[in-house]
Amino acid sequence: MENTVINSGRKSDDIQNKTSMCSKLLAALKERISPLFFILLVIHVCIVVTQASNSLPIKLRAFAGIIEFGLSAFLSYRFGYLGMLLSMVTNGIAAVNMFIVSDQVAGVVATNTTYLPEKISRVTNSTAGLLLSLSATRIALIVASIMIAYTSEQGRKHIKRLEWLANIDGVTGVFNHRYFQSKLEEEIVKANEKDSTLGMIMIDLDNFKKFNDNYGHKAGDLLLSKTSEIFVNETREKDIVCRYGGDEFAILLPDANSEGILSVIERIRKSFAKMTGLEEYFSMLDKVTLSAGYSIYPALAKNKDDLIMQADSALYQAKNMGRNNVQLYRDIFEDIKYFFDSDEQLFGGLRALLGTVSAKDKYTLGHSERVMDYAVMIGRAMGLGGERIRLLKIAALLHDIGKVEIPESVLNKSGPLSEDDLKLLQKHPSYSADILEPLSGIDQLIDSIKHHHERFDGTGYPSRIKGNDIPLEARILCVADSFDAMLSDRPYRKGMKIDEVIEELQKNAGTQFDPYAVQAFLSTLNANYAV
Repeated sequence: MENTVINSGRKSDDIQNKTSMCSKLLAALKERISPLFFILLVIHVCIVVTQASNSLPIKLRAFAGIIEFGLSAFLSYRFGYLGMLLSMVTNGIAAVNMFIVSDQVAGVVATNTTYLPEKISRVTNSTAGLLLSLSATRIALIVASIMIAYTSEQGRKHIKRLEWLANIDGVTGVFNHRYFQSKLEEEIVKANEKDSTLGMIMIDLDNFKKFNDNYGHKAGDLLLSKTSEIFVNETREKDIVCRYGGDEFAILLPDANSEGILSVIERIRKSFAKMTGLEEYFSMLDKVTLSAGYSIYPALAKNKDDLIMQADSALYQAKNMGRNNVQLYRDIFEDIKYFFDSDEQLFGGLRALLGTVSAKDKYTLGHSERVMDYAVMIGRAMGLGGERIRLLKIAALLHDIGKVEIPESVLNKSGPLSEDDLKLLQKHPSYSADILEPLSGIDQLIDSIKHHHERFDGTGYPSRIKGNDIPLEARILCVADSFDAMLSDRPYRKGMKIDEVIEELQKNAGTQFDPYAVQAFLSTLNANYAV
C-alpha cells in the first residue's frame, strides 16, 4: 500500500516539491526584505560612500565608523544571511580600499618624512600600519557578521522547528486542530480582504473504529497516514489539510466554489478507493470508506463558527444517509421559508425557538433536518401533497422544540438515562405543544408534534392513543424520528447499522409503528438509497 501510493505520485511529487521549494525561498526573501531593511540599507550605503569619499572631518568619520560597525552587526542579526552579505560587500570594499591606501601611504612616507621632527615622524610612519590595522578590523567585522548571522539563523530555525512541531499532527504529518483554528481565522480575513470565498470540507473515515479493532492501532495509524497523503496530493498547494480529531479531517480551500470542491472530493474518493482496493485487509465486511460534508464562506456561512458548524452538519448528514457519500450544507430555514408566505413574524419566532434548542443540544437541529427529509419521503409515498406536506415539513422541523425545557445535563448525558431522566424526557412532546399553542392556525401541526411518540399499539406517550386515532402525520414522524435516532451516534450509545435499523422497523411494524408508514418508507428508501 505504501509503495503504491508513493510510486504512483513520484513524478508529480518531484515537480510539486521543486515548485514548493522555489515558492518557499521567494516567500522567505520577501519576508526578510521589509521597509526596515531598505531604510537601514540606505543608511549603511550612505555612510560607506561618505567614508570612502574622504569628505568627512576626522572626528565625524570616527563617529560614522562606529555607526557603520553597529549597523553591520545589527543587519546580520536581524536579517540573517541577507544582512551578512551586505556587511561582507561593504566591509570587504572598505578593507581592500584601506589596504591599497596603506600601501600608497607607506611609499609616500618612506620618501617624504626625512626632515620631519622625531615625534611627528613616528606618528607619520605609523599611519600605513594604522590603515592596515583598520583594514584588518573590517575583515574581523566580516567574520563577526558571519558568526552573528549563523547564530541568528540557527535560532530562527530552532524556533520554526518548535512552531512546526506545535502545529503538526504526529501520526499523519498534516496540520493539527490547533493550527486549523488559527489558520481558519486568517483565511476568513483574507477572503474578506480579497472579496473572495473560502470552502471547507469535513471528511470522516467510515467504519474506522472497526478497522482499528480488527487490525490494531498500528494499522489504523498507517491508514490515517496514507489517507492524509491522498488529501495532500489531491488538493492544491494553497489548500490546507488538517486533522480535526480522531478519524476526522478538515480541508480549507481558498478561492473555491462548489464545483471545484466537489471535484477535489471526487479525486480524493477515487484515490482512496484505489488505495484500499490494493490491500487484502480492506476487504472486510464493513469496508472503510469516506463520507464528506462541505460549506462555503460567505455564500452559506457568515463567520468562522458558521463554517465549521455547517461543514460538520453536512458531514453528519452524509453519514446518516448511509455513509460513503457527500453532502453540501443547506439552510433548512430557507427550504421552508416560502411556506410562510408573508408571515415573517411566525417564521422568525419558529426559527428563534429552534435556535434555542440547538444551542442546548447540537444533535437536535441536525436530527430535525434529517427527520424532515425522511418524513417528506414517507408522506409523498403515502399520497400526501400540498398543504399536508407543508405542515409535515414544519412539524418534523419543530417536533423536538419542547427539549428547550429539558436540562442540558439530561440532553447531553454520556451514560445511560435513569428512570427519572426518561420520565422528564418523555414530557418534551407536551412541552412542544405548550410552546406552539400561542401560534394561531396550526392546530393540526401541534397535534402531529404532540403525538409523534405515541405507539400504534397504544402504549406510547403522552396520551396512550393507538392505531388510526393517532394523526397520520404523527405516525409518519414516529417512523422518521425513530429511523434517524437509531442510526445516529449519541453520547450514551453508538448508532446502529442501516440494515439493523431496517430490521427493527420491520420487527416493530404494527406495534410501535404504523405498518403502512413503515412499508411506504422502506419502499422509497430502497428506491433512493439502494439499501
